[in-house]
This record gives sequence, structure tokens and C-alpha cells, in this order.
Amino acid sequence: MPDTEITEECRALIASIVEPPPGQRLPNGNWRIELDAATWQWLQRLRRHGETISDCIIRIVIITLHRRGLQ
Repeated sequence: MPDTEITEECRALIASIVEPPPGQRLPNGNWRIELDAATWQWLQRLRRHGETISDCIIRIVIITLHRRGLQ
């Protein structure tokens, strides 16, 4: 499972809709989390050129919430 660094904002957005993944807070304020291989590959397919993993996750969450009517 790859270790992935995400921003505090990304983790907070995740935590607002589901249980946040366990992780370690880094000195720079970001979080290091583990993703399973399938999730990592899925994110890589959806990731735009030059986009960080955090930006990709945030974009996917916003699109998903918009499509579901911001439940």
C-alpha cells in the first residue's frame, strides 16, 4: 500500500462526509495516509496533469456531492 501525503484541507473534507483514514500528521501540517492499491490506481486514472492527489480527491468529492444534491 502506498503512503500518500494529503493536505489538512483534503483530510477535513473527507472527514466531513466519512470517517477519515488513519494517518500521521506531519510537521508541515499535511497528513500521511495509506491507500490500498486499487484506490491508488483509481486516483491515478482520475488525476489531471499537474494535479496533486489532494486536489484530485477534493475535486472528486465536490463533483460527487454536487451530483448527489449536496446531501
